[in-house]
Amino acid sequence: MLLMTIATKLLSSVSAGATRVVTLAIKPAAFLVKALIHRREVMRLGELDERGLKDIGLVRSDLDGALAVSWLSDPSVILAERSSARSGAASLRRQVALQQIALREAPATKAASAAAQPGEAGRMPARPAVSQALEVNPVACSA
Repeated sequence: MLLMTIATKLLSSVSAGATRVVTLAIKPAAFLVKALIHRREVMRLGELDERGLKDIGLVRSDLDGALAVSWLSDPSVILAERSSARSGAASLRRQVALQQIALREAPATKAASAAAQPGEAGRMPARPAVSQALEVNPVACSA
């Protein structure tokens, strides 16, 4: 507790200008250390097989491209951008495919609903023979 009090008094006596200078000197060093740590993590991702990389939305060329940048830049930022771009493209393809399926099924749905409405004589159309054959007599099935 005494050390904290002494440290607080010492730091409060430091001018704001000196604090800014120290902060500006430490920030780039902290960013460099963080970039190096992330580079090591990206290199560890290289140990995964293709299936493991695909699970996290990456391919081997993404790792190679991220590691090809300068040592001063953070490769994990590049990987995050590529993964999000790929997942965005995949979700767009999924939406287009679902819309195409919906358009193909729309005429079939209209035809089915028209067949389900009463006919010209005012009665429902006959059920198909397959569904009649699959009906089960509840009395015969009771154990």
